Amino acid sequence: MNIKYLILASILSVGAWSLAGQENICIFNSDDMVYTGSTEEVDRVVLEDDNTKVSLYNADGAVLYSASRSGIDSMVFTRKPVADVLDVVFKTDGTAEDVSPMHNVVETHAGGALSTYYSATYNRFVAQFGNSWGKGTSTGYYEIDYANNTAFRNALADGHTLEAIVMGDYEPPIENVEAKFFSSHERGGTGLMVCKTGNGLTGQNELCFLPHVGGGWKFASSGVVPEPHVYYHIVGVWNKEEGKAYVYINGELKNTIDAAGDLTFAASGSDWFSVGSDSGPTAQLGWSGDVVLARIYDDPLTQDDVTMLWEDVKAMQENAVPDMVSNVDFISGIAVRAGDTYSITGTGFAEGDQIVFTSVTDETNVQTLDCTLDGENGVYVVIPQGFKSDQYRMLLLRGDNMQDLGLTQLEVVVEMPQPAQVIAHRGYWDVEGSAQNSLTAIRKAQELNLYGSELDVWLTTDGYIMLNHDASLGGVTFQDATYDQVKDLTLSNGEKVPQLIDCINLVKESDSPTKLIIEIKTHSTAERNMAAAEAVVNQVKEAGAQDKVEYIAFDLEICKKLAQLDPEAKVAYLSGGMGPATLHGYGITGLDYNISEFRNNPQWIEQAKELGMTVNVWTVNSMGDMAEMTNAGVQYITTDKPLDALRVKQYYEENSK
Repeated sequence: MNIKYLILASILSVGAWSLAGQENICIFNSDDMVYTGSTEEVDRVVLEDDNTKVSLYNADGAVLYSASRSGIDSMVFTRKPVADVLDVVFKTDGTAEDVSPMHNVVETHAGGALSTYYSATYNRFVAQFGNSWGKGTSTGYYEIDYANNTAFRNALADGHTLEAIVMGDYEPPIENVEAKFFSSHERGGTGLMVCKTGNGLTGQNELCFLPHVGGGWKFASSGVVPEPHVYYHIVGVWNKEEGKAYVYINGELKNTIDAAGDLTFAASGSDWFSVGSDSGPTAQLGWSGDVVLARIYDDPLTQDDVTMLWEDVKAMQENAVPDMVSNVDFISGIAVRAGDTYSITGTGFAEGDQIVFTSVTDETNVQTLDCTLDGENGVYVVIPQGFKSDQYRMLLLRGDNMQDLGLTQLEVVVEMPQPAQVIAHRGYWDVEGSAQNSLTAIRKAQELNLYGSELDVWLTTDGYIMLNHDASLGGVTFQDATYDQVKDLTLSNGEKVPQLIDCINLVKESDSPTKLIIEIKTHSTAERNMAAAEAVVNQVKEAGAQDKVEYIAFDLEICKKLAQLDPEAKVAYLSGGMGPATLHGYGITGLDYNISEFRNNPQWIEQAKELGMTVNVWTVNSMGDMAEMTNAGVQYITTDKPLDALRVKQYYEENSK
């Protein structure tokens, strides 16, 4: 690579340093690049003012850069091009920063679809995006706003280069949509992406460089369809002087097209770069998979430049150390006590392995813990005294090799919280042969011995109580239809839409403890709401199933009515925004709120329990959120993922002893 690192002491004895034979000079302070320039511009580097200052001069004697010795850690002379407009580096806490001389602000939008992990192959943190492939609004991405950055805009306008290393995560066949991993495209702009077949060099969904110049889009498609879980080095070059656009894949020039004219910038309000999606009024056309790096160069790079970049990447890939363990899994967010064990499952753990827990918020908080093999299931570590509540990056350490296991949040407690009971949202439907609000979904919940199986009911015009979440199915609206009009409607698993009485009989005949958690949907009028509440309670009483059911509703008046009709029944309010004392005054026995309500009002949990009320949270599908709510004291968790919820529940049961 012909890279020469010069520590400041290297120039003490000579006073000046000739730059002949080099092409770029970079100056660093505390790992930040504070200056970069071509050695064609820099004539000499001089130590002056009694060896207290370092200055760079051009051939005319003008100062290009000057700083105190304490402000310079090192200089790098290299023939490799330097990303002088944008160089995004991802960090352990999921954020990112720009280490280019421009130091652009990089805003992180995690949204549950973005995380980072350390790659031993690339020796850096990699961003992992979970957006829908090229569809909908993206929730995980990084934003670099250049709307008012004249230097950034000028660098793009006179010709530029984009570089990225990416890996797509999708199930073949690839969809015929645009999926963008590094772009600023909204009625203009430039970027890197996967194109539609109509714009592919060979009529396929290909890696592509797309600038908008000369009044139109210039698709520099590569002919390379990204295979899932394969990394590609892509470079897009727009040379304004030549009027050409080039696209390189893994160092090889794949296509050259005419691209004469001026660059049209992305529309106002969308003039920001996105890593992980495309820019726009909202992030769009998102990426699913990894982005290792994302860079912008002011100059249009040459084939020699691109080759040097690729040689670095190629060397890292060829020297990659395979993962030591696979199928890694663990629960984040759980409570731990000193002396308790924390388990990590996976294949390939070995005797003598250690795990380094490094805080993402406090660089001084680092703990290296010995692993104990746990049969073939993985390992566990013992939480030591003094361990702090924090979010930790876990790195597996085996000799000189390391592997990132992921991020975990651990909450250190003195007393272990009580486990939360599990309620299957619309039954246990996320399994083969089942469907939401079906009899099979209730049976599947009973097989797991869950606390409850939630279901949704509507009242027909002739008094039948039918199950369905949405107001309509197959074009028929339940509350406006008769039984004859709805009885043959079919669910996704082939079952007919059930009646509530079918579900009641199911739980009455079963030895399973699973209850029906009956949600009475909000009907078109207050009168219809009251009629539905009365019909449901009467049917439950007639069947003698009061001990097998509980009630929930979003409509407050329905909840009040249910409490009046059966003062012994458990009735919980769903809408949120109301404290326990108010609900208790109405005879309502429980809070059943979205997780955001309890995050914003954590005091409601204990207030409710002090009043003898129950506390349920809906609809919680990540184990981290399940653990968070258990730690907060919630008693019931409604979820689409009952197996995960049972796993969290089991952890608390085993560690509460």
